[in-house]
Amino acid sequence: MASDRRFAVFDLETNGFRAASAVSASSIVFTGDGRILDFFNRFYYPEERPDPRTESVHGLTPGRIGHFRREEEYGPHFLEDWPSLAAFWDGWNPEGIVVHNLSFDISFLPPEAVRGRKWWCSMRGLTEFCRIPGSPERGGRWKWPKLGEASARVKEDLAPTGATAETEELLGPPLAHFGLSDCFELYGIFSRVWNAIPGQVRFRAASAPFLPPRRQPYLLPSPLRDRFTAERLAYAARLAAASGSREREERLLGLA
Repeated sequence: MASDRRFAVFDLETNGFRAASAVSASSIVFTGDGRILDFFNRFYYPEERPDPRTESVHGLTPGRIGHFRREEEYGPHFLEDWPSLAAFWDGWNPEGIVVHNLSFDISFLPPEAVRGRKWWCSMRGLTEFCRIPGSPERGGRWKWPKLGEASARVKEDLAPTGATAETEELLGPPLAHFGLSDCFELYGIFSRVWNAIPGQVRFRAASAPFLPPRRQPYLLPSPLRDRFTAERLAYAARLAAASGSREREERLLGLA
């Protein structure tokens, strides 16, 4: 595939399910042959009270969010800052955006952010490729693969491009439920599929019902810098190095 073709991957971490806030938004833009061009990675306070159950999954407490937000200035809530994400995509103009659970993730985006873009759901799109047996009572022969399952299956069967292999070596092991790391896993999946079996990918328009969160007052703690934030900031710094942004790499390392 021509190296000047551009694609994006996208992932959110949230404060719950329906009508909850996004607490991080991440997207990576790259070329068809796997070269990293740029990435978007921002953190937001939930508009409603933080949910301890989801915090236990992704670890994004308000204190940690406060420290991550020191990289640059932007609105405190995702729905105040989503135009920045849209501008990131508009600036790079990718042919399509890859999301693992498309209907879930875009349900946190205002419709204006979704319209006019082409999307591919890797979860549904790779179900037949992964062929993970499903439960008969759910009526499907194969179950939808989780991100880690799809990544393992694709990496077992399909070789990476040179650029993808080099960047994966630089980034190291994934960090579970860290949006930027999940995006990078999705990049590795898509890069292999696109370069080996491009017919597997079908970008198309998409939509999902959008329910904004309900605002609830709560006290914000002081920013928290700990081993969790340091590990993730160092990961982001390595991705900045892969994209050729030395200034951003140094800024992230300074926060780690």
